[in-house]
Amino acid sequence: MATWSLTTDHVGANAATAAIGLAATTAAADALGLHPLVGVGAGAVGALSSIVVDGMAPPERVAANLARWGAAGGWMTWALAADPWTALGIGSLATGSVLGASLGPWLRRRAKAPAGARTNSGGSMILGSVARENEEWRQRIVARGGHPFHGLVVEAVTRWENGSGLDVRVCLPTAGATVDQLRYLAPGLAADANLPHGCSIEVIEPEGEGQRIAIMRVPTRVLTHLDEGHPLWEEQRSILDGVPIGAHPNGDTAEGPMREESWLVVGKKGAGKTTLLWGITATVGMCRDALVWHIDLNGGGMTQPWVDVWLDGRVERCPVDWAAPSIEEAIRMTKAAVRIAKHRKIAYRKRKKQNNTNLLPVGPDLPEIVIILDEGAEAMAAAGKGQVTELAATLEEIQRIARNEAVNLVLSVLRGTGDLVPAAMSTQTGVGICMKVRQTKEIAAVFESAWELKLRPEHLTAKGGGWIGVDGALPTRYQGWNILPDDMEQMALRIARVRPDLDEASARVAGEDYATRYERMREMFVEDAEIVEDEPTPAAPTATSGTWTSNWDLFGSASPSPSPSPTPSRTALPAGDDGIPDAEIVEEPVDDILIGALRVMADLGVDRASRGQLAARLTGGDEELLRKRMADAGAGAPHSLRIDGEPARGWYRREVEAALSVTPA
Repeated sequence: MATWSLTTDHVGANAATAAIGLAATTAAADALGLHPLVGVGAGAVGALSSIVVDGMAPPERVAANLARWGAAGGWMTWALAADPWTALGIGSLATGSVLGASLGPWLRRRAKAPAGARTNSGGSMILGSVARENEEWRQRIVARGGHPFHGLVVEAVTRWENGSGLDVRVCLPTAGATVDQLRYLAPGLAADANLPHGCSIEVIEPEGEGQRIAIMRVPTRVLTHLDEGHPLWEEQRSILDGVPIGAHPNGDTAEGPMREESWLVVGKKGAGKTTLLWGITATVGMCRDALVWHIDLNGGGMTQPWVDVWLDGRVERCPVDWAAPSIEEAIRMTKAAVRIAKHRKIAYRKRKKQNNTNLLPVGPDLPEIVIILDEGAEAMAAAGKGQVTELAATLEEIQRIARNEAVNLVLSVLRGTGDLVPAAMSTQTGVGICMKVRQTKEIAAVFESAWELKLRPEHLTAKGGGWIGVDGALPTRYQGWNILPDDMEQMALRIARVRPDLDEASARVAGEDYATRYERMREMFVEDAEIVEDEPTPAAPTATSGTWTSNWDLFGSASPSPSPSPTPSRTALPAGDDGIPDAEIVEEPVDDILIGALRVMADLGVDRASRGQLAARLTGGDEELLRKRMADAGAGAPHSLRIDGEPARGWYRREVEAALSVTPA
């Protein structure tokens, strides 16, 4: 028998009973000539009775009964005011009866479903599609975890704004499973959800909530390349705010603290480590209270894009305060850093007291020193002996004693294993980053929980991606920002204008090594510049008449030329054959460096010459003497160009001729 509760199994019977009952009641009221508002009163009485009878019932049942009574009262009012026995009246009565009757099976299924599938955290009704998704995740977890997960509630499934995945918020059962047990299920749950290869589920414990609450971070889209550029900060930052490096899969910014923590970055060649270090340089460089020092013993490639604007004379201050591309320079730098740290312990006691803090307050007048080391295998004790061991010991001392005094390391290595990174340094690292590696044990060398979390190298399919763990917390996935050469040039120009200078007390204790660093940097980086002008490579010269000597030493050097010409003489080029007018040939030896440079270019048949080519033939190989004499003669400092397709530093013929035209006789 159908009842007003509409909880019988047969929807058709319920609909027919409701329709006949409502039609008969309306017909009786019409025969008695009652006012149409009787329908409103009947609906109100029915709704009130429903609340009195079912007041302690589930909210869904109460809401369904109120909706049914409201619809019945509304139809009765309309029918008494008009003619109900038309197609519209009968059709609306039938449709409403069927919809009302359908609530019965729905209420029954809701009553049997777990609480987490019926309501959200506010206890309100959830749309059917959302409830089904919640229930699907609940069933996956229970099927994988078994009895300890019975009673688990999936409170919400929230889509990420970037469309790349979702968060599944769960509440674990009392006296049941723990969050660690849920983490153990993550790889299986990823397979059950048929996520794309490279998408792994992370289990996050939200701060400030109970230990039974967990959020499963479920990515559904794989990033295949560095598709998001560096923000390229325009406003100055503070080292106290942390250093962003990219984004988590859900779009949240991935960052780590650097005021008190050293960093360890691990990844095989091609994983994107240098790009990450470039991004860190751009961010730290824009801090009003931090300076960047670089160590790159693998040719200085990490530093070159940042110092070219300074080498070319476009800025007065070098964006990187100190750079060391050789082990000798790195030892000078790290020993100076140790002296600075020890001196700051004494020199700034009053500063701590004035600020009532045990941590040395940094600022524009006292910046933190961030030493970024690329390819650290060359700097670790296990990689060699002698100077390498000395450098490794100094780096370890910096990490051990200099945290409070605002001298910190960012160390990049191919592997985090003990053969490259001493255990003492690895354990003292506050921020760990692991990018693409070859074996799981290399991930475990950075994060002890790698085995437990089942982190595997194949999870990282995108270049520049990795895991980041801060201060012992569980590692989380991130995708690093990309930064291009033009971006670095733009940031280098900004940094050179706004970066702070080393405080006077620190500069004094750093001594002559620090005071003369730029002279050495200019020498060490000048030949490796990679920024070149867009000049066409001249065509190969053709032989004509005329000869002259090509191997001069205009300044009387006793030493022979280190780079003699392969032929004792060569023919001159007539004007216009290669688009380069011939230089004036001076038969007698002269002491003018500009005329000598033009002779060498004419002899080579090109419109440019490197500093090495000119020095070999004009100053007996003394490049510093050549640079000084060319500058004194008005040709300026050497700049970036290409010689036979290779980057070099030197002068163009037009620059030498321009200087010669204004040189007094």
